[in-house]
Parts: sequence; C-alpha cells; structure tokens
Amino acid sequence: MTLFVTMIVYKQTLTKMKKGIFITATDTGVGKTIVSAMLIRALVLMGVKVGAMKPFETSCQRRGDNLIPSDGMFLREMAAMDDDIDMVTPIRFELPLAPIIASRLEKKPVDIGKFLISYEYLQRKYDFMVIEGVGGIRVPISSENREPHSGKPLAIYVTDIIKKLNLPIIIVSRPTLGTINHTLLTVEHALNEGLKVAGIIINYNNPPGADISEKTNPDIIKELSPVPLLGIIPYSPNFDKDSLDKVISYKCKEIFDGIVNRLMS
Repeated sequence: MTLFVTMIVYKQTLTKMKKGIFITATDTGVGKTIVSAMLIRALVLMGVKVGAMKPFETSCQRRGDNLIPSDGMFLREMAAMDDDIDMVTPIRFELPLAPIIASRLEKKPVDIGKFLISYEYLQRKYDFMVIEGVGGIRVPISSENREPHSGKPLAIYVTDIIKKLNLPIIIVSRPTLGTINHTLLTVEHALNEGLKVAGIIINYNNPPGADISEKTNPDIIKELSPVPLLGIIPYSPNFDKDSLDKVISYKCKEIFDGIVNRLMS
C-alpha cells in the first residue's frame, strides 16, 4: 500500500485526530528521545493518558529474528503502555542509516501503511500522542513512483509524515557551535512546508563545555527565531523514570508546565 493510497483510505480518520505532538530535531543525536520521554512523563504526572510512538527506528539490535528498538521500548516504558512494541515502533531496521538507505540495503520496504494502522489504533486509545521522528526534519523515509519528466524517485521525507498526521511539532536543538544555523534553517524549512511549530527546545545531550557558544547561542536563537524558545533542558546522566520525574518536577517544572499547557489548550 503506497503512502498516497493509504492517505486516501485514512483521510477521514486523520482529520478527526485527538491531540498530539511530533518531536523532530535539527539533526540526529541531539536528544529527541530524552525530550520525548520528559514530555511523556510530564503528561503522565498531570494525569493525561498518553501514548507514544517511535514509528521509524534504525540501528536496532538484532536478537535472532527480532529487531529490538531501544528508543521505542524506552518511550513505551515511560508512557506505561501495555501495547506490543510492534504498535509503538512498527518500522525497524538494523543498520544505523536513514530509513530510505537501510530499507534498500536490507531489502525490506518501508511500509507506511503499517505505521498508519498502528497510529490510528493508538490515537483512538490514548488522549494524547507523542511521536518521535527519526533524525532531522528532512530525513528521507522512502521513495515511491518517479517524476514524470526526470525519472527521479519521489522521496517521502519526515516532513511529509508530519503533514499527513496534521500534528504540530517541537524542534529539539543542541546548544553547541553551529546550532544557530541548523536551528534557524530547520525552523524556516518547517514553516515553508506549512507545519505548525510549537517551538524549540535546546537540549544538553552532553555535559556543558567551556565553549562560549553554548552560553550565547540560546539567546541569539531566541532573538532571531520566528517561533518561541520553549526552554533549555540541562544535562542529566540518568534516564530512568524516577530521575526524569525529578527533573520535570523540580529543575524543569516551569518549562514542562508551560509546554503541556500550550499543547493541551
């Protein structure tokens, strides 16, 4: 089932979705999973029945015939979901590559229809959905059909998935040198694609360094970005549920209270 046929089949369902958010980023390795987990825990602590998905995950660990999606399993645990991992992370690859490349090398097509079926089921079951993307916002997921004149494949990007789900996004960014360019370009592309950007979260995925750029970049991003800077998440060495709950309830309470109120309004 192609993406375009699937979208026709699910058009009525997707226009009547419950609330949710799509977590994307300026790049891979900036902390999307941790920010997603923190938001999930913030929602849970506020009494929201939240569902989570990491629909496309590469770099999965192979155990026999099974691919274990560590990010998807972590998010499922943070949301205290009882759903099968195939619902949370339906598309999995072993190679640590963009899905379009992993799919070709592993000779396994990206089944967008499978993802949409899982999403439809979960969004009916839960009051709010947190969806974590793969890599940055312009990562290619797959390609279908070809352009009539050039014959080039028509790629499906993360942006296309977000548009079809009709969800607002949060962009996770890093604080280090180069982030101003990456962040502003990501925001600009998202807005040009017609996406609703709830804001930016700057995440310390590593301990703070001595580089002055880390201290000055957030203020410049806040000044120049057309979308709000929602908060700066400090580095945390522990990612278990209790540790995240403490960070949310104390160090970052104001940030996540504001984000949840914005998303649920």
